[in-house]
Amino acid sequence: MVGSIGAQSIGEPATQMTLNTFHFAGVSAKNVTLGVPRLKEIINVAKNIKTPSMKIYLKDKYKKSQETATLFGGKIEHTTLSHVVRNSAIYYDPDPTKTIVKDDELLIALYNDVPIIDIERQRMSSWLLRFELDNDKMQFKDMSMGLIEKKIHENF
Repeated sequence: MVGSIGAQSIGEPATQMTLNTFHFAGVSAKNVTLGVPRLKEIINVAKNIKTPSMKIYLKDKYKKSQETATLFGGKIEHTTLSHVVRNSAIYYDPDPTKTIVKDDELLIALYNDVPIIDIERQRMSSWLLRFELDNDKMQFKDMSMGLIEKKIHENF
């Protein structure tokens, strides 16, 4: 009796998951492991799940605000620099008072004109690593330039 109930308990959800898989076959936004592959992950207690997910229920005063939920989601998600960088490049720039990067000329001129006491003015290398950050992604993740600078200094 236990075997048949156990088989039914596994078989029925597997059938439903398989049907949902076929139902969402043409939907590109639906990126969830369903059907037999998902059942296999559950039964085998897979260490690397293909599409991990988590549901977090917000308290009553926050649950109706999409903005709050989005902000909270952006804060708890693991974020690396690659998530917010739009473009990166490496340049050889031997003169610290000028730059070969046309987009940075005004910034370097301003940097040289305004004395900053706390920042060491000598560059360690003539090689320059330039990141162009995505403002929309930074706002979604609630990140600032100061936070990115702090993390770079901590790690490198």
